[in-house]
Amino acid sequence: MTEGTWLNKDELLEAIDAKLDQLNTVELIEPERIHPVAIMTRERRQLGELEKELLQALEEIKSDERVPGIVTRLANVHLLEATFGRAIVLYELTLGLDSKQVSAWINMGLAYLMVSSPREAISCLGSALAINQRNALALVYLAMGQLKLEEFEEANKNLDRAISVDSNMARALLGKGEYFRAKGELDVAVTWFRRALSMDPNFVPALMELGSVYLAIKKYDEAIEVLTKSLAIDPEQAYALSTMGDVYVAQHDLESALYFYDKAVSIKFDDPELWIKKGDIHKSLKSYQQASNAYQKAINSNPEHVESWVKNGAVMLLLDDEGTALEYLNTALALEPKNADVAHQRGLIYYSLERHEEALDDFDAAFAVDPGNPMHLYYRALLLEILNRIDEAKRTWQVALSLFKEAGDEMKVAECSARLKRLG
Repeated sequence: MTEGTWLNKDELLEAIDAKLDQLNTVELIEPERIHPVAIMTRERRQLGELEKELLQALEEIKSDERVPGIVTRLANVHLLEATFGRAIVLYELTLGLDSKQVSAWINMGLAYLMVSSPREAISCLGSALAINQRNALALVYLAMGQLKLEEFEEANKNLDRAISVDSNMARALLGKGEYFRAKGELDVAVTWFRRALSMDPNFVPALMELGSVYLAIKKYDEAIEVLTKSLAIDPEQAYALSTMGDVYVAQHDLESALYFYDKAVSIKFDDPELWIKKGDIHKSLKSYQQASNAYQKAINSNPEHVESWVKNGAVMLLLDDEGTALEYLNTALALEPKNADVAHQRGLIYYSLERHEEALDDFDAAFAVDPGNPMHLYYRALLLEILNRIDEAKRTWQVALSLFKEAGDEMKVAECSARLKRLG
């Protein structure tokens, strides 16, 4: 390798380091700071080009002691921008070069939490704790992963360990609140969220979670108060905006809810759940085309999100476009073949199109997955009558009657009885 080549690689590392300094990268990423970036700045685009050059030259320069730290900082940039897959790849790369980077293990664990992969997150955080067993932040994130897996006892133990390391750590106190919320003890959760805020009155995650719990216990004025405070501190918090929208939905103020959902999706435009909330409001306001547009944005943000396809299929029915509705539900069932609700909805479309055999197949499939729902049998029996399969229809009405009776649905019990009597 020539001296000139070394000089070029040295200049590359210095250039990347300088760009990272311009972007004010931090060592540990806070989850509430993560959101997608719609428009890249010139500096960020330049950093992207330098990153490509670094990866192309990595085999030659990986022995340079600066490389692991630079790759870690690049991974942190991707994590902040919510490009989780890219961030995880870079964390794996840098930890392969230097496995003693505690912050990289923690950030990779956080990335896995953000993509709902708690087991992988727990593995990463365990690696961090193997290096530093008293790292309070790793303990808190480990507990969050365990909560996602409903490993409540272990989660609580790790939160207590974090608090024993740092009794004033607002994020650990927040974690205790999330633990009690997951357990359904909302009043206790409120106490812990308030304790977190006593340590840091401007701790946005605690304000947001407190607002969400106030919503759950129908304390709407209190919810609006704390969510307004969180948005005054950080107007770019999509979760706070979304929860504010939820509060207004609960109070039947759909226009105000739509205002907040609009703001939320403008910030977190890659979240199908937010687009669905916006679509649901348009649907409630009978703005069906706008609802469909929102559901389509949900699909675009995650083409494997089944509910988005189902929602758009349902609104297509309201737009009298049964063919397109059927296409959406076909896609939903291709993604999740065992989804009883989707099979039932597609069965209803086939029923309306008088494609009776296909409708019957869907209601059979729905009942096979969800045998406790008598509505699958209700439509099955109707179709069997249409197909003149009377003995099967009678048996189906009889089972449906029993299930409706168990559910206490007297109107459907009476209807089933009447149909059985008519069939003789």
